[in-house]
Amino acid sequence: MEYDVKIVNRLKRSNGQFQGVLKMIEEGQDCASIVTQLSAVRASIDRATSLIVAGNLIKCVQENIEDGTTGEESVQQAINLLMKSR
Repeated sequence: MEYDVKIVNRLKRSNGQFQGVLKMIEEGQDCASIVTQLSAVRASIDRATSLIVAGNLIKCVQENIEDGTTGEESVQQAINLLMKSR
């Protein structure tokens, strides 16, 4: 599967946010600020995960349509990926 540059950029931003959290910890910043930033990192990663799974599902369904088969297995695989990411 090819990954959209938007997903890569989103993950790079997430990485930058995470590095910022590490710096905050090293600087001894307050707990509330750190937890807020960690929540933002988690939300960003969750969004990237959803985009990747959705892209995979779309690709699999398109391939099934081209092959003339059902997409039930592809849909189940996408559901499993989503469940695993939670």
